Amino acid sequence: MVSLRGVVASGLGQGAQFMAVPWVREGIRRLIGFDPYSGTLNVRLVDPDALVAWRRIREGSALRLVPPPPETCGARLFRAVVAPDVSAAIVVPDVTQYGDDTLELVAAVHVRNHFGLHDRDPVTLRIAAALAPGSS
Repeated sequence: MVSLRGVVASGLGQGAQFMAVPWVREGIRRLIGFDPYSGTLNVRLVDPDALVAWRRIREGSALRLVPPPPETCGARLFRAVVAPDVSAAIVVPDVTQYGDDTLELVAAVHVRNHFGLHDRDPVTLRIAAALAPGSS
């Protein structure tokens, strides 16, 4: 497992809009195995090592959330665990306004409330090392 440490960050509200789309919700249920909460948690990677690790992971295998026609914005999904034990997925939309230092996370629960998180609180994500070429 690769651990990525970051901090909770406020988002632009676009994650909630994306998660409200029926084919997106169904795709996440089918691919990841849980009914996603109707929003995302943004995690900003502040550690340079975490950012390097994330860039490697993004180059690896991802599950593909393919939009039905005529939709155009799909996403890649990476299975993750929010420490210590909440199954989640990192969503990388085909079109995003965030840099690669900001991850959008979905889970079956409202992660902020579940862990009592606020902006700038630390959070750790664990991702299977098999998705991270060159990592050990």
